Amino acid sequence: MSSSAIKRHNHRVLPCDKDRKIELINFLIEKNSDLDIAIIAKETIDDFKAVSSNERVKILDDSRLDSKYDLIINYDLPKDAQQYLNRISLAKTYAFILLDPEEQKLLYPIETLLGRSLVEEVIKKFETTQSQERKKAKAKKEKKAKRFEKERQKERDKEEKKAQSQLPPKRTVRKIVKKD
Repeated sequence: MSSSAIKRHNHRVLPCDKDRKIELINFLIEKNSDLDIAIIAKETIDDFKAVSSNERVKILDDSRLDSKYDLIINYDLPKDAQQYLNRISLAKTYAFILLDPEEQKLLYPIETLLGRSLVEEVIKKFETTQSQERKKAKAKKEKKAKRFEKERQKERDKEEKKAQSQLPPKRTVRKIVKKD
């Protein structure tokens, strides 16, 4: 197994709702039509009939992994982490995993085997409902933090103003100038 095949930048998790995976596969094929592509699944899936009919695309299951491809698209996660490494070792350039929110928990054994977490990359048109909810929650949290910071700044300004008012008034000292 080539060590270049499993570098961090070579493979990504693409979150996608289960009912949009074929649409995302067709999108990836269209964007990478000049590459040799393999779509790999645990078993043959009837939905693959809707996959773009590009002669550079092969549809495989885990029992028929054969040669190297420029791009590997993992339709699902294999049964064990070692099988995932076998899949991505076939990738010359990139490997993607299409995961719906329910499958996210299956990443842990793979990340444990690799010794790091996999990079997640959200493709805008294919955001999962879960990632949209996360984005809204993050925006809400940031808004709350800004509001809190404004309130803290007002309190600091008040305290500073109060401290200034408690100082004795400034005296003006007149300078006496002698006239010749």
